[in-house]
Amino acid sequence: MDANELRQQKILLQITNAIITQRTREGLFREITTALHPIFTFDHISILLNRPGEDSWNFFSPAIGVEVPGFPKEIFPMKGAKIPYQAMKERKTIIADLTHELNNPESKFLLEAGLQWFICAPLIMRDKVIGSVQLCYKERPQFLLNHIDFLEKVAQQLSLVIDNTLAYEKLQSIRDTLAEEKQYLKRELDLMEGSNEIVYASQAISRLMDIMVNVATTDTTILITGETGTGKDLIARTIHKLSSRSKNTFIKLNCAALVPTLIESELFGHEKGSFTGASARKIGRFELAHNSTLFLDEISELPLNTQAKLLQVLQEGKFERVGGAETIKTNVRIIAATNKDLSRLVKENKFREDLYYRLNIFPINVPPLRERTEDIPLLGAHFMDKFCAKLNRIRPHFLQDAVDLLINYPWPGNVRELENFIERIIILKSNKTVTADDLRPLLNKDKEHEIEISSLQEMEKRHITNVLQRTKGVIAGPKGAAQILNIKRSTLMYRIKKLKINPLEYK
Repeated sequence: MDANELRQQKILLQITNAIITQRTREGLFREITTALHPIFTFDHISILLNRPGEDSWNFFSPAIGVEVPGFPKEIFPMKGAKIPYQAMKERKTIIADLTHELNNPESKFLLEAGLQWFICAPLIMRDKVIGSVQLCYKERPQFLLNHIDFLEKVAQQLSLVIDNTLAYEKLQSIRDTLAEEKQYLKRELDLMEGSNEIVYASQAISRLMDIMVNVATTDTTILITGETGTGKDLIARTIHKLSSRSKNTFIKLNCAALVPTLIESELFGHEKGSFTGASARKIGRFELAHNSTLFLDEISELPLNTQAKLLQVLQEGKFERVGGAETIKTNVRIIAATNKDLSRLVKENKFREDLYYRLNIFPINVPPLRERTEDIPLLGAHFMDKFCAKLNRIRPHFLQDAVDLLINYPWPGNVRELENFIERIIILKSNKTVTADDLRPLLNKDKEHEIEISSLQEMEKRHITNVLQRTKGVIAGPKGAAQILNIKRSTLMYRIKKLKINPLEYK
């Protein structure tokens, strides 16, 4: 073996070793470039990878060498790169003088950057073309024909290295997805207490159940409407349980609980370094909900720019992570919910009309508790059983006048308000007889059947200010308001700003 062959063997070994020492595409590509440059002395190098099912490629890593203004940085359409397309189609190395290739779109950019000569070798793995490697030169390289055979050997080695890298990334993505799903499930289990069955006796909910059974067997998009606290979340979960997707995890995102700048990251995920604070890749809810159901609660709070991206995913069934170039296909059933009139928001230009019609394919309205009063005794009994078990208390005895009072109370907060009220009763009246007179002060009524109904926003503002008073204006930390409210500091700051609360007033 002569000196040149030894040198070539050393380069091939360097390429193989690069995958052991480098875990990022950028690091691996730098190692490959460093190994190849002494022999090929190129002015510009890039690697293109096929995007399965699409007429485009993406760069394995940003190109290295002479800057090419106007050249695509991430995704490269096939119609814009005829020489790589020819090399991959014919499965052979192509050498081109770009001054003779002016009809090719990529030639214009390269020539303007001073690059005239173009060498492209296909990357083939298991008899399948996965991409190509491109070397560009300002002047005709002297070695041109002498090293073509070696370039093809390099391409074979690169195919193996890149295939292994893609396999590693796929495994990493699966691991990240499983880890994210595990964390998501833990959060959900922490939030979910008691039975998730729908408790009812009313004809209104009986009719609703029939509708749910019928629509659950389809993949139709559903829009659930109804007042706050009516149980829209439970309706969505029940539809999922009745569907063919029930073996997979039900995924939920509350659009109102996040700072607008973070919603896209939560929905679609993000790549490491895509923005300040993105220290690692994050798997979004659409990836977690693949082959399952994604419940978008309070959909009316979705920012308009995110609404456009959501519509695109619903129409095309694919998306990219924030800061990423890889197109991810998804098979997700969407169930959205809102307590607002979306048609009115459309007229006010606060919600996209096209998204509204895309979501409103099958609307379901959940009636308020005051319109199904026959459910109140059953719900009350259900919540008493739940909280007696949870709090280790003995069930109180309700006299008929107390039951009648509960039935006739308007329950502006619906089932959620009833649940919270029963919990208070269990704490205060364990193993006691409960009368209507016991309940009236707790219901905060001046006259029977009359109540001051606060808006959800007013209730939220009052709740946050009460917590701030308790923490003396402290937001972060183990004893801060965010910890007590069990939400992120950034989310609390967003709600404080939106509700025009001044934390300094409570210090």
